[in-house]
Amino acid sequence: MKSWMKVSAAILITAMICVPLTATVIGTDSHKLSVAGSTTVYPLMAELQKEFEKFANVDMNVSGGGSGVGVSSTLNGVADIGMLSRDLKEDEGGGQLVPHVIAKDAVVVIVNKNVGLPNKEAGIPDLTLEQLAGIYSGKYNDWGEVGGKAGQKIAVIAREEGSGTRDCFEAALKTVSGGFVAKERDVNSVNSTGAVLLSVQNTPGAIGYINLNVEIFAYPGITKVTVDGITATSENVQDKTYEISRDLILVTKGKETGMVKFFMDWILSEDGQRTVESSGFVRVN
Repeated sequence: MKSWMKVSAAILITAMICVPLTATVIGTDSHKLSVAGSTTVYPLMAELQKEFEKFANVDMNVSGGGSGVGVSSTLNGVADIGMLSRDLKEDEGGGQLVPHVIAKDAVVVIVNKNVGLPNKEAGIPDLTLEQLAGIYSGKYNDWGEVGGKAGQKIAVIAREEGSGTRDCFEAALKTVSGGFVAKERDVNSVNSTGAVLLSVQNTPGAIGYINLNVEIFAYPGITKVTVDGITATSENVQDKTYEISRDLILVTKGKETGMVKFFMDWILSEDGQRTVESSGFVRVN
């Protein structure tokens, strides 16, 4: 009898330990989570929220505002979790914020189809990082200088100051041009991906950049550009052959505990990473 009881207890303990992460959180107390920050991470977080709330007894509130808002909201206790589409800067957080990489993204270069860049065998126009640095620093102002239509002015579209997408893009340009400084004159700076798409679509000679998960099929006047002959794909981001890429980060004030920790662990689980992938971003494990 005692032997049977020991076996039963062992089975019960094993079953408790082996409950999958995706099992429903049991309890009558509802938990609340507030998440704020990057507009790049926002649509991904909306999908993660939808899936997480299916089995966790939690009520999540997700808002945008930019990576800087993610930092300040978490520091001030307004948000439990901050969303960043860039790394923490050295002067941010005073050592109080803990970063957690949940996905990877790439910045994809797009141009108006009338720029006349030479095609590769795949039919996709190509620019080098050095050429992009020259365009965004003001060294090149005519498409003829980079193999496009001579006499056609380059219309530069950029994201606004403080944008994580812009930070990622310019960080990559600095790797090939140590003295890179983004030009300020004759640049149309816009504050959303949608505005970049519309500007590039409607402006002859335009160039801009968007996130990897953004579809352009609704913008027939736009084409994507390979960089140094490499296409922005999940595989090329994971193996780091596509250089204009970045980590998507969630920050917490101090070490995560309770429901915040459970949510972070779930994001890195197979279910969470499957949601990352289906949302058009690159999984980290």
